[in-house]
Amino acid sequence: DAVRLHVPPGLFADFLTDGLIAGVGAVLVFLPQIALLFALLYLLEDVGYMARAAFVVDRVFGRAGLEGRSFIALLSSYACAVPGIMATRSIPAPRDRLVTILVAPLMTCSARLPVYILLVSAFVPRETVLGPIGLQGLVMLGLYLLGAAGALGVAAVFKRTLLRGEGLPFTMELPSYRWPTIRLWASQLWRSVWAFVRRAGTIILGLSIVLWFLITFPRTPLPPELPPAQASSLALANSYAGQLGHAIEPAIAPLGFDWKIGVGLVASLAAREVIVSTLAQIYATEDESR
Repeated sequence: DAVRLHVPPGLFADFLTDGLIAGVGAVLVFLPQIALLFALLYLLEDVGYMARAAFVVDRVFGRAGLEGRSFIALLSSYACAVPGIMATRSIPAPRDRLVTILVAPLMTCSARLPVYILLVSAFVPRETVLGPIGLQGLVMLGLYLLGAAGALGVAAVFKRTLLRGEGLPFTMELPSYRWPTIRLWASQLWRSVWAFVRRAGTIILGLSIVLWFLITFPRTPLPPELPPAQASSLALANSYAGQLGHAIEPAIAPLGFDWKIGVGLVASLAAREVIVSTLAQIYATEDESR
């Protein structure tokens, strides 16, 4: 809002607000939950609990071809797949590490929540089934469980086909229970959060700028009498992203998707939740006509 107030309207102001600042916001919006997750993980790890948790789930993960240390990485993926992939460095076996990296994005991360909420609100009736438990809540829980089950299922397929091979024996030292110092805990948290900003942040920011360019260009002359919602939707349809949506429409048509959803899929490459705002902007024309 401050940039729009002090920078003259135009392409440069749009780039600063919708491309650069929005890209930085797409990175910073994940920091609170990632920092909270890392804080809890490091606390449990320094206390000595995470090693025991990995040992407990090793038998379950072994049926999918993974080991107990994969549990820590997949648990981190519930906040974001990026820190989950970063956590795989503790897995010594190269094949197990690669499989864990490949299935980490299947976990239900926080970026999926806006998409799931939109779908559940649109297609699941708001009614109770078991006392105070609602059907929408059960479906949301089912989506979380489906993500975990899908990750383990795909890992089992990988370990029995493309990445077949004997893994290393699972050995882990169980440390004694102890309370970490605040200084150690804070330094671990700061290093992990800054590593996320430095590594993932640059990629997300770059993709956000590229997507802004695809959605903005080419500039289409629009009649001044068009309402703002129709004008933005028409400009988006004629942009490079809209053209790409039309190009991939034959491939996604068997799923029941049209070019509009294709544009949302292209926009969600930077962040999954972007598809909600993109579809809202595209379908604004239909809402305006009604």
